[in-house]
Amino acid sequence: YTDNDKVEIFVNKVGPYFNPHETYHYYSLPVCRPDAIQHKSLTLGEVLDGDRMAYSMYDVHFKTPEKNKHLCDVTYGEKELTTMKEAVEELYYFEMVADELTMRSFIGRFEESSFLAVPHVHKLYLYNHIKFVFTYNGDKIISANVTTGEYEPISLEVDPPVKVSFYYSIEWKPSSTLPEKRSTLLKDYSFFPRTLEIHWLSIINSVILVSLLMAFVVVILTRVLRSDFSRYNNLGIIIMALLGMFKAHGHGSINTAAILLYALTSCIAGYVSSSYYRKFQGTNWVANIILTSSLFTAPCFIVWSVVNSVHWWYGSTQALPFTTVLLLGFIWVLIGLPLTVVGGIMGKNTSSDFDAPCRTKNIAREIPPQPWYRNTLCHMIFGGFLPFSAVSVELYYVFATVWGREVYTLYGILMVVFVIELSVSACVAVALTYFHLSSEDYRWWWRSVFSAGSTSFFVFFYSIFFYIRRSNMSGIVQSVEFFGYSVLTCFAFFLSLGTVSFFASLKFIRYIYVNLKMD
Repeated sequence: YTDNDKVEIFVNKVGPYFNPHETYHYYSLPVCRPDAIQHKSLTLGEVLDGDRMAYSMYDVHFKTPEKNKHLCDVTYGEKELTTMKEAVEELYYFEMVADELTMRSFIGRFEESSFLAVPHVHKLYLYNHIKFVFTYNGDKIISANVTTGEYEPISLEVDPPVKVSFYYSIEWKPSSTLPEKRSTLLKDYSFFPRTLEIHWLSIINSVILVSLLMAFVVVILTRVLRSDFSRYNNLGIIIMALLGMFKAHGHGSINTAAILLYALTSCIAGYVSSSYYRKFQGTNWVANIILTSSLFTAPCFIVWSVVNSVHWWYGSTQALPFTTVLLLGFIWVLIGLPLTVVGGIMGKNTSSDFDAPCRTKNIAREIPPQPWYRNTLCHMIFGGFLPFSAVSVELYYVFATVWGREVYTLYGILMVVFVIELSVSACVAVALTYFHLSSEDYRWWWRSVFSAGSTSFFVFFYSIFFYIRRSNMSGIVQSVEFFGYSVLTCFAFFLSLGTVSFFASLKFIRYIYVNLKMD
């Protein structure tokens, strides 16, 4: 910027403070607005994040301070006054953007005494005067903030109609921060609470758990397998099995990257699916490809349709425009589905038939009666509890970020926890699969999927606990989005950990039987 250049202020969205995914257009409230509302062009990630930036009436110029400048007058009738009162009662905040810097503040103040206080106090105030505070270094804006606390608000406890005058002030301060360092100031932005710290106790808890669990697997399986292998081979096969059982044969920008990454990696899903479909001697290749491509996308579309419809009904900015829906559909039709087909063709043509590690009998042996603690439900409870306990502490921070106002930046720790989760899932799968086979029940295929896949049920129960006890979310819009996407997330947990569990079990069994001879 040069001196006196216009700095565009974009108004974005408003919403309840405790419902982070319930947002509405800024101009849905009775505030100052231009005669013709013009919107800023947005990226796909910004649209998915609920952004709807529009040009505002604020006249801001670089290094030009203003004081008590009149913006507009708005007359509140009964409807407008009721709308503003409800917004203040629900702790609505507004969001603006200047030079790609986000500014937030509350639209009003709500004062209420305790339930037992006499007389009961219930007062609503509107901030009709805001102050922009900018810092600059040379010709660059370093930070932008908006405050309302310096000016007395006006009371909304009046009878309509009432005329409300809106004002704004502008302050410019020099800064020694280099322009390329301004992104570091965002970490200190304090409108939302900052309670996420480096939680090493979470990592220590998970590491100790996985260490004990792996030690448990090594000791128990070594003792149990010792007697079995003594009839067939020496101890070297045990070492091979234990060493090889974990090998598996890796603003809105995150939203955009996730969608494109999912579409571009569809070829991997097609390849793996077709490879194992051939090993299992499948013949309906078209159905296999369709199922692979829609196994996650179909439930995702159903959940999104319900959530998006609720947002649309209530006028929330989280409802995607029709053009964005078409764009996402084209990404799946033109990228995701074709790559799945290509991967499926490659998997079918490059894989071989299933190579059993040893000879099998033509007639299945009779399965003896099983005790109650070996049934599917007990199997799922034990198999899901241990992987869940490995991530339960970290899960709170993830939920507080996605469904709260926290900002998660400890991605290195998250990666460590992810690796721990996969390790625990593989250990549990190997242990439960062996115990299942030792009871002379050979039907381990789907049992292995549910070994760690059942972790998803524990995650869903935790999401209910988080909603009731750890959050202040309320209302139909936020509740539908929370539980809808929680169900979808748990389904993704089931598919991911179930896959890890199955491959770990399959690898372990191949190592067990690769050198065994039939009795």
